Amino acid sequence: MAKFKPKRAKPAPKGSNKAAIPCLLLVLAGIALVCLLFYFSLQSGS
Repeated sequence: MAKFKPKRAKPAPKGSNKAAIPCLLLVLAGIALVCLLFYFSLQSGS
């Protein structure tokens, strides 16, 4: 049987962690905005 060695993943560049923080904040802000719109639409319907 042939042995397959898993390829080592390339180390991520150092700048990716700094760029991930604003992206994460934007995603969380978008989720919160959608939740608020859904909440207010439910409140106005009843």
